[in-house]
Amino acid sequence: MHWGVSMPRGQIGHAIRAFCALLVLTLSVLLAPAARARVATVQGSATAAVVAPLSLTKTQDLDFGRIAARPTAGTVTVDVNSGGCTTTGTIIHQGNCQFAEFAGRGTRRMRVRIQIPTSVTLTGPGGATMLVNTMTLGTQPDLTFMGGNGNRRYEINSPTGIFTFRVAGRLNVGANQVPGVYNGTFNVTVQYQ
Repeated sequence: MHWGVSMPRGQIGHAIRAFCALLVLTLSVLLAPAARARVATVQGSATAAVVAPLSLTKTQDLDFGRIAARPTAGTVTVDVNSGGCTTTGTIIHQGNCQFAEFAGRGTRRMRVRIQIPTSVTLTGPGGATMLVNTMTLGTQPDLTFMGGNGNRRYEINSPTGIFTFRVAGRLNVGANQVPGVYNGTFNVTVQYQ
């Protein structure tokens, strides 16, 4: 009795070898340990500032980025309008800088007085310090300067009465400044008139 298709003897061997190779390949794929996926997770944040009438809210901190001190002193200055920074001396700077930003709410054409400090001391490891001076105030586009020296007067020109302003400055990095994170705080005062 004859069952199936008859093949010449040489072709049968070739077909068996091809089938065995396919079977080995299939089994090696199925039995191989699964490639481990690499997963990285980072936490982001979302923020919103709700500004009450005649109030002041901080929306962003002043940040000078990452700095490598050198044998000679230098400075990092944050631009009050762009948030970019420039350096002097031989220090090495990396990362983004940002100005501090504040939001307030009055009414259109209301006048406000804004007072910022002239300097801030940042304290780091072991009590090491760095001075931030040449503090600057950026008020465009929401406020128009109306005059004054230390306690400058501005007029709110935002149609909603919500306004923002920025504060920046120059960080003085000492020669061979002690490595670590430096922090400091400063007060900003807005008087609504």
